[in-house]
Amino acid sequence: MANDVDVVLVSHLHADHTGSLTILAAYSRIVQKKKLIVGGADVSGLFREQGVLSDDFIPLPSDDPLDLKMIRTGHIPEYGYNNALFIAGKILYSGDTNQSVLDTDYAREAKIIIHETTLSSPVAHTTLDKLNAAAPDIKAKTWLTHIPTHERAECERLAPQMGFAGVCYNGQEIEA
Repeated sequence: MANDVDVVLVSHLHADHTGSLTILAAYSRIVQKKKLIVGGADVSGLFREQGVLSDDFIPLPSDDPLDLKMIRTGHIPEYGYNNALFIAGKILYSGDTNQSVLDTDYAREAKIIIHETTLSSPVAHTTLDKLNAAAPDIKAKTWLTHIPTHERAECERLAPQMGFAGVCYNGQEIEA
């Protein structure tokens, strides 16, 4: 729950990826008497727009053990870019992207890959067909996520058939 969160990593500033981040940061400072650490996309403007104090969070230090690397990717063309996140040399998260990150050096190095996908709308997310072109060893460590609700059952059916690790659920724990 909120009391267990110390660090938040942000791929981009769309509402479905930042949600209640400003409230969480204020809660951390006011109730828990600690500052939330935020890495990835620059959230200072978002915080300013929401009327949250700039000292409600601490930017992730560049020498943090998470060794966060941001990889610029495409998303919705008229809204600019997104960032995939490579975390601690182990976890690759695609963020919202309409490009596969499964053919990158980061994917080969990662222990776990979490990739957003869709069956039918290639504008915002990478299609499952495009991800299926990845090498079998890459797919075997790739978990699919952020799937439109009406496509979820079909992705759950197809993922194991195509050789993917599975479909992610909120609150699911995956070991790296």
